[in-house]
Amino acid sequence: MSKSFLSPPEITSAIISMGVARGNEKNIIKTLVSGFVAGMFIALVAIGNTTASQTLAQTFDVGFSKFIGACIFPIGLMLCVFTGSSLFTGNSLLSLAFLSKELKFINLVKNLIIVWIGNLLGSFFTAYLAFYAGAFSSPIIQKIFLDTGLSKINLSFSQCVASGFFCNILVVMGIIMAMGSNDATGKILGCWFPVMLFVLSGYQHVVANMFIIAVGKILSPENFSLVDIFINHFLPTSIGNFLSGGIFLPLFLYFSYYKRNSTKNFKINKKSFL
Repeated sequence: MSKSFLSPPEITSAIISMGVARGNEKNIIKTLVSGFVAGMFIALVAIGNTTASQTLAQTFDVGFSKFIGACIFPIGLMLCVFTGSSLFTGNSLLSLAFLSKELKFINLVKNLIIVWIGNLLGSFFTAYLAFYAGAFSSPIIQKIFLDTGLSKINLSFSQCVASGFFCNILVVMGIIMAMGSNDATGKILGCWFPVMLFVLSGYQHVVANMFIIAVGKILSPENFSLVDIFINHFLPTSIGNFLSGGIFLPLFLYFSYYKRNSTKNFKINKKSFL
């Protein structure tokens, strides 16, 4: 009888195998498209999140409103996991392959930059397409996106870094839990709980914020300058996301569970988190 989940050392080996395959991908367009699609997935669940919770804060309870939206958002990570598409936040885990000396630093950096750009393009594309599709026609939804976008670009640099740090601990743990499961139900639940918690807590996820801020820029362009968007928010949030997903958790896994040559006989679909 096969076991339903992997042990922490096995998960560590699986992450390294995945990191080697993704990090050494030579087709830049393929990596860019993977990031683009992942950006679209996160954008689509952000619309669902806002639509589901749009009036609950005023008519019922703020906490319950956040919880309802947080229950929907994990679908974005599920879509990425089941299609093998790449999020900057998730691909931060590739640094574990670098720590194990199985991935060159230049390939790690190249992958993260291309995926980040792909996420950005996918988020902005979905924002503009959703706008023309009428997804933001409701004044309530417009106000939520505008207020949320403005609140994000008004965070301080240190707030973005700290909030981004906590965010990606939970997102990456969702990926680790999904990788640890050998069946679809386990992967779905593995994604759901940590991501629900990060959204409920209001931490900063750079890819989700790409979409939210893009919508704010569309609705009120005069309130969103490029400096505010890229330097004051995307940069520190990306740093925070990488500090936890690309340094803190990989170092924990490396020192706790890594064994040299442990990935050689580990069988996994290396380009997928599945």
